[in-house]
Amino acid sequence: MHSVQDLGARIRAVRKSQKLSSASLAERSGIHRNTLQALETGKGNIELSKLLSICSELGLELLLVPQEVSAQRAADGEGDGARTELSERLHRLMRSTP
Repeated sequence: MHSVQDLGARIRAVRKSQKLSSASLAERSGIHRNTLQALETGKGNIELSKLLSICSELGLELLLVPQEVSAQRAADGEGDGARTELSERLHRLMRSTP
């Protein structure tokens, strides 16, 4: 993901796929509903601890990948093709998760 909008859209999609309301997820995560809605629309600036709480409630893991890894993959000729393959694998896993 490259932006707050991408992150928010992914969180919203997973929340909806789990049939959770924003109010319910916010309550379970210990944050205000407006904070969650701002994040989902790409307008929020959320604390990391709150983001981790949301991810935990949704069964998501936040991964940080060094830019050097992406640069090395591109240099090795794995660039977009590898990212596409990884994205497809992640999408399949997300669809199969209850």
